[in-house]
Amino acid sequence: MEARRPRYRQEEAAPPEAASPGRAPLGNLTHFMSQSAPELAPALAPRRMPRRYFALGLIVVAIVLLGTLVIVRDISGPSTTSTVEQFSPASSSLLSTMEQVPASVFDTVGIDSPDIPVTAPHAVGTGGAPLWASTQGGTRAKPVVFFYGAEFAPYAAVERWPLVLALSRFGTFHQLGLTQSSGTSAFANLSTFTFWQSSYSSKYVDLQTIERYGSLNPTGARYLGLQHPDARQAAAVAGYGAGRTTFGFLDIANRWALTGAGFSPTALAGLTQDQIAGYLATPAVPLTQAVVAAANEITASICSVTGDRPGAVCDSRGVLAADTLLRIAPPH
Repeated sequence: MEARRPRYRQEEAAPPEAASPGRAPLGNLTHFMSQSAPELAPALAPRRMPRRYFALGLIVVAIVLLGTLVIVRDISGPSTTSTVEQFSPASSSLLSTMEQVPASVFDTVGIDSPDIPVTAPHAVGTGGAPLWASTQGGTRAKPVVFFYGAEFAPYAAVERWPLVLALSRFGTFHQLGLTQSSGTSAFANLSTFTFWQSSYSSKYVDLQTIERYGSLNPTGARYLGLQHPDARQAAAVAGYGAGRTTFGFLDIANRWALTGAGFSPTALAGLTQDQIAGYLATPAVPLTQAVVAAANEITASICSVTGDRPGAVCDSRGVLAADTLLRIAPPH
């Protein structure tokens, strides 16, 4: 069995406030004029304007000019920088592609990703810690799968791919958003999903997600905030994550956790969502091997808290290979 590779993670926070740019000094607004004429008669010497009135006049002129510039800028057209996060839904065909990755691909890949090292979730919550489960609408308690991310963060962008693939084996995404990681950070513009405004249903797990920040940074000083964790979610981030400004973080029912991403963000560079999803039906592609191997490991972690349900998923060859890797002994 291949030795485990180093975990990929990176702390990412909104950049500090930038200093406001200074205004350029006003140019000299006056010039001297002279005109010669014949002297016809003696005249009284003109009274000289006090200097304070002259300075006050310059200030008034400067204010008028500055106001004119602002008005011209405002009416010249809309700003090219959006300050409102927009939801871009994934197409039904893309969701179908993620849901319909053949079982044979999961079994063929198993946990093997020789070209792109993969890091699995690690066991947490030992020593009698309670299972994290929730009850909604009077239904029986279901184990919680919790993801804490930010749209601008490249490591969160990576981890959503195997997570969405794994969750599609336990339920259905009715709505899922599209986004890209920040274009100004390392591993820029990675195509991914967003859980902000997503919709998911499952008989087996309760999916809880927080996208703390969006992908927009309109001022250059701070990414737009989207969602805040509740007390239980914040406790998970504080207890098992690397901090509230580290993205992404995955907690599976207080039993398994992963901070950062399962593999390097370089694997997604330059690809669209449709291209990435299109590769997932071909097990020989290195990207497919990384995404599917990581998904099998997440799936095995979830199966360990659902009582091995659904059986067709939890007893599949690829998931059983992940069981061996994670030292999950049946019955779960």
